[in-house]
Amino acid sequence: MRLAAVALASGAAACLYLSWSPAGDEEPHPFNQDRNAVWLERRWLERAHSPAEMDALFASLASHGILYAFPHLIPFNAAGRLPVHSRDQMRAFLASARRSAPAMKILPWVGGLRIGYRRQRPGTVNLRDLGQRQSMAAECRGLIDEGFDGVHLNVEPVDDGNDDYLALLRSLRTAVGSDRILSLSAIRPGPVEIPIAPNFFWTPDYYVRVASVADQIVVMAYDTGLPTAGLYKRYAAWAASTVTSRLVGHKSRARVLLGIPNYDETGLMHRAGVETPSNAVAGIVAGLRGLGGGGTFEGVALYAEWTTDAADWAVYERLWRGRHPEPASE
Repeated sequence: MRLAAVALASGAAACLYLSWSPAGDEEPHPFNQDRNAVWLERRWLERAHSPAEMDALFASLASHGILYAFPHLIPFNAAGRLPVHSRDQMRAFLASARRSAPAMKILPWVGGLRIGYRRQRPGTVNLRDLGQRQSMAAECRGLIDEGFDGVHLNVEPVDDGNDDYLALLRSLRTAVGSDRILSLSAIRPGPVEIPIAPNFFWTPDYYVRVASVADQIVVMAYDTGLPTAGLYKRYAAWAASTVTSRLVGHKSRARVLLGIPNYDETGLMHRAGVETPSNAVAGIVAGLRGLGGGGTFEGVALYAEWTTDAADWAVYERLWRGRHPEPASE
């Protein structure tokens, strides 16, 4: 009994230490190569905007070292089609990008909520439906034909080990073509499969399988439910280190970006004072230190542009890009 009590007390002490002790790395680092990404809200592809407004968006993103922009497009419907949207606006948006930020890659953000996942709104994506998968691939081919640089797929949630999701990726790989980018949002990584919650984590082995098809994996390393900044920084460090090193070990050609949460909603899975840009960057940097990941790690991805204000950009610039604003002249 005494040994059990001692073990229990030691375990509790260790948990408290990991929860509240300092973690992360805010020192200068070499990991930013200005190959970062950002998710954009749907209005940019679905409502008319003036050329000046679009040009200003791209000029701003480029000034922040953003190479990839993921503008949201209406989710696939139950037939695997993109509901009616403005092709004229899509073309105008793409033309603005080519004019204002010619190096930037524009990848429409497509996907939707998976059928069978209990949530407040019903899903439309049935990964088991071969016909729907084929229709989704055809729609993505249409986006490529419009001139986009690839597509960014976000189907949620996808359970660890899901073979139908891999089948969809293979269809998209063919549709997109070898000269364009197949990018995807990846469920947060975890060390082991959780049978009672298969949608919560992707194991490193499943990341390897996904990376065998995709060009770019954007890790959604947030909505973890972790209660303290120390634990979240440690998790971000583990995610950056584990995913990157695992893909390096398998000689994967896929590139990894780590998602940075930048939204204020507080709930069971996301605590605004814990999952912050500064905590995420500190954890990511700590995880990349000494990793030797070669070209596998590419950058960070901000979620999202529409929730990022001037103060948030300043944090990103200072901690990730190592840039400090010049003091105002008197």
